[in-house]
Amino acid sequence: MPNMLMDFTNNTDTITSQVQDFSRRFKIGSILRLCGAHKQKGIEVLKVFYYLSTLLFCGTSMNRDQKTRKYGNMVKKDTCHRFLQSMKMDWNRFLSLLAKEIIDKDLLPIRRNDCKGEQKPFFLVADDSSYYRNRSKKVELSARNWDHALRRYYKGFRMLTLVWTDGVSVLPVSFCNMSTCDQKKLLRQSKKLAAKEKEDFGFKIRRLARQKMNDTLLDLLDVATAAKLQARYLLCDKWFANPATIFAVKAKGYDVICMLKNSSTYYLYKGERRKLGQIFRMCVKDERIQRKLNRKAGKDDSKGRKFLFSATISLINKDGGPNQESKIVFVRNRNKKSEYLAILSTDGSLSEDQIVEYYCCRWGIETMFQTCKSFLCLQKSTQSLDYSEIHASTAIVMFQYAMLSWLNRQNSDELSFGELFYQLLEDVQDAALFHAIELVLALFVETLASEYSMPPEKLNEAMNKFLMQLPEKLKTCLDLAA
Repeated sequence: MPNMLMDFTNNTDTITSQVQDFSRRFKIGSILRLCGAHKQKGIEVLKVFYYLSTLLFCGTSMNRDQKTRKYGNMVKKDTCHRFLQSMKMDWNRFLSLLAKEIIDKDLLPIRRNDCKGEQKPFFLVADDSSYYRNRSKKVELSARNWDHALRRYYKGFRMLTLVWTDGVSVLPVSFCNMSTCDQKKLLRQSKKLAAKEKEDFGFKIRRLARQKMNDTLLDLLDVATAAKLQARYLLCDKWFANPATIFAVKAKGYDVICMLKNSSTYYLYKGERRKLGQIFRMCVKDERIQRKLNRKAGKDDSKGRKFLFSATISLINKDGGPNQESKIVFVRNRNKKSEYLAILSTDGSLSEDQIVEYYCCRWGIETMFQTCKSFLCLQKSTQSLDYSEIHASTAIVMFQYAMLSWLNRQNSDELSFGELFYQLLEDVQDAALFHAIELVLALFVETLASEYSMPPEKLNEAMNKFLMQLPEKLKTCLDLAA
């Protein structure tokens, strides 16, 4: 009896109503087929995908489920590994097409306005996050990377990610677990691939992992462009804010809003080449003069502003093409008021307040990284040494986040991603438990009928009287399970 109850309580086949609605509404099976997931023999691809994507919501891992669950006997471990290690499955295209479906069906009709009352545009956001595999020595393409937050080296990858956002919801579009282009920092070489596999997605993603990060970002943007995602701006941090990358992104049809760092980069300001610090000091002097003039005229528009001041500059194109006129907005650093932050926008038609507001939408990707690592067990989703399987496991975590993001937008109340995750977990366990109770009662009635030769009508009548005496909440749950 305890083993049977455990079997039903932890049954992976019990997919929540939210997961079913999500899969049917956005045609997950069709998207998988478009991206190269085809059944060769045995169990259907969609069933394997469902199994892998719902394990986390059932609070277990694949290895544990294979030993204790009824559903695990249908989807074997080898089947899962073959599916995850497939060289033909294009997981980046899968995420971009899924994001396209969600945007077109549910997010386009509920666009919001910005600070000027205009319709808020859509954004693509690029950033990277650490992916630790410190305890593994033979992970394919693993490298020694620098963690800027903890200021130390670690073994693993840098997960370069491109997401779509409207300022509220965040949907993963494409990503690459970056290795390194420095042979000295590479810990494990890529495995040898057959000649016929060099045209597959598995070979392409390994090649992207060995490129420079800014070059790989351009390839990830091509995935978003191919999916025809509606987005006008690319938001990124100062790590991607060099002029060469900005010009390349502009060539792909996106304006850039990014943070700048006070480095050796020169900008054209008032006809001369100047660094960011020099531009800031000149703007400080101009601002002081302007304030004195405004005070004499009885005007002071500095109160209530979200920024210090702005400057119109030109990005220098070293390839000989035309320079890009842009606007830099200087904002006070809240963490250290003696310093400033500089935000650049290649769209000069935006006001300073709009630039600041739009750049704040970049924070959504940081909350996505935190949710994926804390709740969706991103860095523990797989212990495989194969790069394709690591990439596929990360893509399934991204799929789970996309579903949580959609559920969060559908709820009328403000639920956090953590609350949504635990709510899904409880729904699966409660539904499975009530199904188990229903089966136990049915087996009890059958046993009485066979042992004591009682008519089924009298047994059903006695069972109905017993159920009528149960508490109202339990009766409701049993009715739902039935």
